[in-house]
Amino acid sequence: MGRDRSDRPSSRRSGGDNVRGGDSVRGGETGRVSSRRSRPAAEGDGDGGGSSRGRVYKTTKAPAPSGPLGTHSLSSWLMFWSAALLLFSFFQLRGQSRRLSDPLARLALPDHNLGEHVGDFSSRLADFSFEIFSAPKPFVGSDKINNERAIRSWLRLRPMPRITLLGNETGYEEAAATFGLRIENRVDKNFLGVPLFNSMLNRANQSTAAVTLIVNGDILLFDDFVQTLRKILSSFENFFVVGARYDVDALPTDVAEDSPTYASRVRAHVLREGTLHTYGGMDVWAWNTGGPRLFDSAMPHFIFGRGKYDNWLTHETISAGRRQVIDVSETCLTVHVRHDYHLVSGGGGGATGGDPGVVPGAASGLAPATADGLVPAAAGVAGAVGAAPVSRRRLLGQFWSEGKKSKFELFINIYLSLHHGTYTNQVGSVLFAPWKLSRCLEPTGMCLLKRVRPGICNCEFSSFVSNTQTDPVVKNGSRVIRCGMTSVETKEDFVIPVLPPEGVSEPPFGLPLTMESVVEKVIINNTVVLSALNYGYRAIMMNWVCNMRHLGVTNFVIAALDPRLYRYAYKRGLPVYYETTIFKGLDSKLVEDADYGTDQFKQLTKMKSRVVLRLLKSGYNVLWTDCDIVWFRNPLSYLHAQHADLVVQSNARDDEAANGKRRINSGFYLAHANPPTIQLFEEIVKYASRSTMSEQPHFWERACGKDGEFRVGNDACYNAGVTTALLNRQLFPNGVTDGIWDSPPGKLMARFPHLYILHANWVKGAAAKQERFERHGFIFFDNQELCVYPSWRPRTEEAVLARPVIAPAQHR
Repeated sequence: MGRDRSDRPSSRRSGGDNVRGGDSVRGGETGRVSSRRSRPAAEGDGDGGGSSRGRVYKTTKAPAPSGPLGTHSLSSWLMFWSAALLLFSFFQLRGQSRRLSDPLARLALPDHNLGEHVGDFSSRLADFSFEIFSAPKPFVGSDKINNERAIRSWLRLRPMPRITLLGNETGYEEAAATFGLRIENRVDKNFLGVPLFNSMLNRANQSTAAVTLIVNGDILLFDDFVQTLRKILSSFENFFVVGARYDVDALPTDVAEDSPTYASRVRAHVLREGTLHTYGGMDVWAWNTGGPRLFDSAMPHFIFGRGKYDNWLTHETISAGRRQVIDVSETCLTVHVRHDYHLVSGGGGGATGGDPGVVPGAASGLAPATADGLVPAAAGVAGAVGAAPVSRRRLLGQFWSEGKKSKFELFINIYLSLHHGTYTNQVGSVLFAPWKLSRCLEPTGMCLLKRVRPGICNCEFSSFVSNTQTDPVVKNGSRVIRCGMTSVETKEDFVIPVLPPEGVSEPPFGLPLTMESVVEKVIINNTVVLSALNYGYRAIMMNWVCNMRHLGVTNFVIAALDPRLYRYAYKRGLPVYYETTIFKGLDSKLVEDADYGTDQFKQLTKMKSRVVLRLLKSGYNVLWTDCDIVWFRNPLSYLHAQHADLVVQSNARDDEAANGKRRINSGFYLAHANPPTIQLFEEIVKYASRSTMSEQPHFWERACGKDGEFRVGNDACYNAGVTTALLNRQLFPNGVTDGIWDSPPGKLMARFPHLYILHANWVKGAAAKQERFERHGFIFFDNQELCVYPSWRPRTEEAVLARPVIAPAQHR
């Protein structure tokens, strides 16, 4: 892409855009097929060393033959035998390539029959449309400048794409109103607020446009991108497009974006001063809708903008063999203005976008741009060009991030890539795409090339652009030539840490996650929503997690009671920690396999109050919720307005008082972190540990008295300085309230429109709870491990605040 089209070998083909197949030449890394008519090759073109081009032969006009055969007959025979020789050479070369001993050549890449999915599909161009999906960083500061500049470049494309922002970050609403964009906020995120790439991919797959795209939020696109899509759409039945971007320090500032010369000026500047991002990261993916699925397995929960998901996706799509994968790095200019990576380098996260797998200083080692990514106006293009060059050694040394095992989100993505699917390190870059779209002197300006050995050479692009991240360098005083750095992560190197190493008091954030580090990230108004489970309850936990995501509840924490659940939740981006401090006097091994109603299950229920007590002693208010509870709106405002120390659900039947004997339900309550409440929970834990029953009866006895002597009215208790309020069953029903679960399928919410929550209790066994959820449409987690967002929107908060019966301890 670094040369002008006049520098490319010319080759006219009958049929206009028909794909080249046949005589593959081993001089480069691609196979080319010569056409029936060729103009002389441009001077200086040739094998290109380690480039992607094959040999191009000059042709001269031969004199007309003499003799009885005549010109026409001889030409026909020559063309026939030439074609036969070309076909023989092509299949011979492919057979040799399969027998190569090079490990990269032995990768399990499927053979693609040229006649199977490649041909003339130009009829689809009549209905050509495309939709761009993107999850930009919050529109704040320099990120806002970069995001808006990218969006303006997308809107200049023709036909104009439909643009959908994924998520609900700061500035999305304003950007949507300003530019006429859509917002899709039904996207799974990790607990730091960063979108999960599998959910983004799922949303893009639901597009009704002819071609769907995922583009990083700060990538500029130009008209050549649309030309490339049209070429691909007309040549392949089912395709998947990938491309490497160009990194620049800044763009020219002496030409306005609405100037007719803007695109050409930017192109000339980028091709002269930019660096092609050839280390593997990709920022643009495009594929036709309505075709076969991209890959076989469910995609892991990669964190967007944190690396590896792009290589994994490309490799798995190539390996599946259902779509032709095409590298378009050379035919369309995708531009990225360098910036700092404040959202990737630390452990905090909390925003979206970013560049895959890059950390501060990683992109090029060139002089940094100004704070907003632009050159001062007076400098113009000259200012952008004037950055001091930097050595290749520094560039190579800076790319691979140091301490990958100390950066939480990078660590997770690397772990997921190595433990799922067939991906291995160093594969899945644009160089592994079996097809490459290259610039040439065809009528369309583009030629399709078939790589004979995809991915064999990191330096493939080096002779066609001004700078790449993988330009060859010679090691000091030796004959060793390096063509890019090699990352050597292996599966054995990345094991999920469950507990901090001995002697380490403060491990890097997330390695492992601890109660303190997780709560610090999610807490709101000094309150956390808490649940504790073992691995056997992972499915119902994920259904509850997706329920929280649908409502926008972000301050929840999961206490894993065994290492398996911790690892399971950790890999899915959940706010989890492994609880090990509460097992005194209990058999933690038995708790791991607890089933409903068993002695182990009773031990498990006793864990709940122990976990709550630990957080209360740390100074946090705790809203405990069992995971078999469906939420319809966030109840925290309502619960805090009750002005009680303990606000708890009632388990009473319809004909009983809410505070009837042993009718406190310990599956849903808000406990305030004050001394009387802490003392109450210490008593509950103490008495429950001596009993063979579950902990629920002890809530009643400690809060309301063994015989109910501390009850106040029909819905409260007061004992030892603690006010306990029982919740309104019309708003917080248990499993038998008003026969609510017996409602006809699909009618429950219409019959009970004011619900905050609904508990699936008063029924035994996980299977029975699951049946209830399925019958009433409360399944929020599918078999692809994606959240299913229901059509009903979260209910708005109502001003239905109950009057407190007795003032709580902290207000007396």
